[in-house]
Amino acid sequence: MGDIMAGLKTVVELTGKVERLERNVDKLAGQVDDIDRRLVRIETVIEITRSDGATLRIGRDPENKP
Repeated sequence: MGDIMAGLKTVVELTGKVERLERNVDKLAGQVDDIDRRLVRIETVIEITRSDGATLRIGRDPENKP
């Protein structure tokens, strides 16, 4: 009976940790979205100010096309 209770306690603890991890991942996803929006604005400013009309793409890996 003690082993079953210890197992249940472990499951409850792991569930709590997974829930906290999920909240942290959600926060990080929001931060990544914010950074992406800011990067797009920076790219736009640079493209507008370039006199040669070239297009700039920051942070794009030519090997991994979107």
